[in-house]
Amino acid sequence: MLRDHGQKTKNIHEFIGYNGRMDALQAAILNIKLPFLDSWIEKRINIAKMYNEILEDHRLIQLPRLGTERKHVYHLFVIRSKIRDKIQIELSKNGIGTQIHYPTPIHLQPAFKYLNYKQNDFPEAEKSCREILSLPIFPSMSQEQIKYVCTKIKDCKT
Repeated sequence: MLRDHGQKTKNIHEFIGYNGRMDALQAAILNIKLPFLDSWIEKRINIAKMYNEILEDHRLIQLPRLGTERKHVYHLFVIRSKIRDKIQIELSKNGIGTQIHYPTPIHLQPAFKYLNYKQNDFPEAEKSCREILSLPIFPSMSQEQIKYVCTKIKDCKT
């Protein structure tokens, strides 16, 4: 648990841990992959641009914003929506995998119980956890796949 952020069950952090799950074999494989990293990041950036272009007018979702002075690598492409669960169900029904990263805000994790925070102490963090949804993004994702995801999101109505 210590090497996996203090969690035994996914997204429930019982104590403060760290991210130390890489073994020697994984490190060796990553060493081989390292020369491809820049091109994979560039592909992710292009996928994010396409998501942003296609979904920019969708009134029920909020897209990630990025300042011009920064470069994002888009490890994740996270949208926000008040109808997040409906979107996730619709995408799942159509064979599109999504994930809710960080469904519980830090102040409500067991590892930080000693700080004595309670529900509604950080309403924006809690709201964010109820609205975020990570869409598929990977370097080999095709334009057709991106358009398909966007079409299914646009099909979701209130």
